[in-house]
Amino acid sequence: MNLPHSKSRYLLLFTLALLLVGSMCLAQNRNERDRERINTLLSNAKTSLNRSNLSTSLNQAQAALDLAEKNEDVQKSWEAKNLIGEVYLTQNDFQKAIHIFLEMSMQAEKVNNYSVSANGYLSLANIYSHMGAFTKANETYAIAYDQFNKIDYELGMIEVKAAASLNHLTANNLKNALASYKTLLALAEKDNLAYFKLIAHDGLLEVYQKTKDNRKGIATGKAYLSLIETEGGSEQMAANAHNRMAALYLSTGENNKALESLQQAESIGQTGQAGNKILAQTYELFSKAYDALGKNAESSRYRNQFNSLDRRLPSEASYHPDDLEEAETLARELEKTSRAIIIEEQLAKEADEKNKREEILKDEIARLKSLEHEALVGNRELGHTALEAEYIHQDLMVAQHEFESTERQAEILRYKESLVRHQLELKVAEEEKLILQQQAEISEKRQQIYLIIGGAFLLIAIILGVEYVRIRKLNKLLKSQQDTIHQRNVELEISNSTIMEKNAKLHKAHEELKRTQANLIQAEKMSALGMLTAGIAHEVNNPISFVSNGLQILDENISETFDTLSTFEQIIQLNDIDEIKSNYNIHKSENQSVSVLKKDTADLLEDVKFGATRITEIVDGLRIFSRKDEKKFKKAQLSDIIESALLISKSKYKGRVQIIKEYGNNIPSIDCYPGQLNQIFINLIGNASDAIEGEGWIKIMLQNIDNKYVRAIVQDSGSGMTEDVKKKIFEPLYTTKESGKGTGLGLSITTDIIKTHRGHIDVRSKVGVGTAFILTLQVDLMKGKNQETDS
Repeated sequence: MNLPHSKSRYLLLFTLALLLVGSMCLAQNRNERDRERINTLLSNAKTSLNRSNLSTSLNQAQAALDLAEKNEDVQKSWEAKNLIGEVYLTQNDFQKAIHIFLEMSMQAEKVNNYSVSANGYLSLANIYSHMGAFTKANETYAIAYDQFNKIDYELGMIEVKAAASLNHLTANNLKNALASYKTLLALAEKDNLAYFKLIAHDGLLEVYQKTKDNRKGIATGKAYLSLIETEGGSEQMAANAHNRMAALYLSTGENNKALESLQQAESIGQTGQAGNKILAQTYELFSKAYDALGKNAESSRYRNQFNSLDRRLPSEASYHPDDLEEAETLARELEKTSRAIIIEEQLAKEADEKNKREEILKDEIARLKSLEHEALVGNRELGHTALEAEYIHQDLMVAQHEFESTERQAEILRYKESLVRHQLELKVAEEEKLILQQQAEISEKRQQIYLIIGGAFLLIAIILGVEYVRIRKLNKLLKSQQDTIHQRNVELEISNSTIMEKNAKLHKAHEELKRTQANLIQAEKMSALGMLTAGIAHEVNNPISFVSNGLQILDENISETFDTLSTFEQIIQLNDIDEIKSNYNIHKSENQSVSVLKKDTADLLEDVKFGATRITEIVDGLRIFSRKDEKKFKKAQLSDIIESALLISKSKYKGRVQIIKEYGNNIPSIDCYPGQLNQIFINLIGNASDAIEGEGWIKIMLQNIDNKYVRAIVQDSGSGMTEDVKKKIFEPLYTTKESGKGTGLGLSITTDIIKTHRGHIDVRSKVGVGTAFILTLQVDLMKGKNQETDS
């Protein structure tokens, strides 16, 4: 064996491994340095933007984008593009702003990255709202909402709802703004989102102030201030709310209450936490309040303070379109232009790729032509070979002639051989005489052999006699053993009857155990249902709020519709046609059109239907979960069972955990007990939610394995498990949860249910990374049972 060569080879492999590890470490360190550099550039760009240093901010954000794209960091690329879009929007460069967000959305949507595409469309809608293209903004908000809905990301949908509400308010579409902010408040209260509850109250307060609905405005303002205090709202929010409350009190003539609210706002404003703009509004309202009370000196003092502070306020760089129709047209033209440019760039990119493929094809054709040339050269060489073959053929002809000459010589040799054979026959005759003499000698020896054989036979007979005696003894021993075996058989029969009795008792105990196990599964199911009751009640309460709020606004719309009809009836009863037209035009200008009421009513009816459908889905899911399964398997879709489990468990993960569903194609129905599998996925989803602290994700995957098995994977981004915990999780009564939050039976019962379905469950987990449970279930379980029964 070549040992030095082997050692050198191992040394070379070891050196290569060290180089590979070193290069990986260097690459990782370089990626970490690049990520820190990107974060620094983005932070500096945001600081420059806040200081209105737009050119510097744009350069820093672009550098961060280039570095992020170089490292293929999708999240940081999106942050950089978003910041660049904000700079363009601040510069009122709408074409560039629209282009960057539209390109981001189209590229993300193309690869089904709905999270990025939804955020892109949300930024686009905000740009259109800023331009004054409110209708276009509403259309784009709807697209963003639909994108978030595809990934079931409720927080994103609520954020879109908040932006759309502000768009209605900015467009002075107060009726739609009121309905939208009420819906936002219901959604925020449903998921207990403090920030959006504050936003909803702030918007409702401004709507009531603009519509001069002082009673509702004051009630909303009080609730808003209480919410700021309990939920930790900002001082700026509180000062602004006090100013709005003061304006409402002034409208109702409650001047002293207005002064109390303004004193609260001034106290906050003088600390510098509310901003000079809000403090200036406070001084202006103080002047109006003292005017109403007839205190001219105080009014003049606050008027001077307002003028002094107002002159120091920086001019706002906001965009105010003069013509809303032109703004709509401009927005649509800019998007159309950007979309055309993006599509043209994509086509150019595809054409470039096509050209590259054509170049590769040309190179391949050239290579084939070269091979064809080499083949022609080979044909010429074959011609030379054929000539050489002709020469060889001639050599063979010569060799054949030589062979024929050799054949004649062989004939001469055969004649000589016949002469030699005759001489040998003479010698054989002499040897036969010698053989006859030898046969006589053999006859004598044969007699001697017969004597020897006779003696041998005698010896064999003696041996057989001895063996016969020994066999008789063995037979007696065998008979004795047979008697013993018979006695043992009798004892075994007695033992068998005893065993059969014990088997009957064991069978009875087994049946009792099965009943106990079924009751235990049902008890665990009811225990889990009890733990989820508060969340389910909350889930049912939310759609009820949809129905209640919708019916309340429908009542207002119907009343308004009846008032309009009554007015139209009175107008129609007038005699003069000109008077009818005049009254009709006046009424039409003062009130909304019937078409608007129809649209609002249709939207509200959709909300009511949505709430009712949601309640039905929750009740159906509870019915499937809480019932005992039938005695026979039934066909069911695993995706439907998972959706029911997600619906029941929603209170444990909503608002903080993103659900990612990857159901593969052509997933077959399986033979199962649906209620038991529903319980498994409720256990796994609940455990995954408990393992995630704060925000995270749960991914549920379904895979078809040769149409014989269906694999279900429940993976989370939680804290993971140690090896010791992983070994014990399927043991009964073992739990890592606090007392009162878990029975320790969930995964033990899950294992029993999987065994009942002749499936397999496995777990993969890593501390700090997360956990994945892998379930493998048979498709045709009943077929397998029938085959066993037949066999």
